[in-house]
Amino acid sequence: MRVDACSPEATTVVAERADGGTAHRLFASGGEEATSLRAITREAGVNVAAIHYHFGGRDGLLREVLDRYVGPLNRRRLALLDEAERAHGSVVPVTLLLEAFLRPDLELLARLRADQLQVARFLGRAYTQPSAVLEGLVRRQFEPVAARLVPLLRRALPDLGEDEIHLRLDLIVAVVTGLFATAGPLGRPTVLGTDDVEWQLRLLVAFFAPALSAPRAPTGAPVLNRPGG
Repeated sequence: MRVDACSPEATTVVAERADGGTAHRLFASGGEEATSLRAITREAGVNVAAIHYHFGGRDGLLREVLDRYVGPLNRRRLALLDEAERAHGSVVPVTLLLEAFLRPDLELLARLRADQLQVARFLGRAYTQPSAVLEGLVRRQFEPVAARLVPLLRRALPDLGEDEIHLRLDLIVAVVTGLFATAGPLGRPTVLGTDDVEWQLRLLVAFFAPALSAPRAPTGAPVLNRPGG
């Protein structure tokens, strides 16, 4: 049964059929650039007008698909950063800031590896190989987290400037999103060597904390703008 854009049940049905399942499956398996709005509407059983009415088109639907996963992930990051600051005051140890930043990623990756492997890889591609549509969206999604985390890192690492901290965070994000982009099913060996989230977290924090806390990088080298900068 197809759904008219302005029917009483339209909002619920369109969200459940398109955003709730069909779109993220098609974007994940075929890539966002290769997935047409017509393919989504055909498989979901909704008309094009309904998608435009509720999401503003294919790009708006793509934004909703990403928000379905990245929105809760970032809200959990912010909540964990708030908890760390309440527990430790204005200067939170770097290891705890990293734990708050990384834990939501690892928890989400474990869930997706269990039964939504293509979605994990799609989220990884969205950051490691963003399309023109996704590049700005990914940057905007990360801005609230960066606005909260960077000042905390500057207080914990007063010898580092803001640009240096952003650069090091970019490197950390590149590693973590690479885990999503190359994700395999649970039970298959990974670069981290374990499926246990707590052990994964310990490994990554032990690796990233010294790098994040290292002395300032040498100055004078030619520097390109950061992605999205």
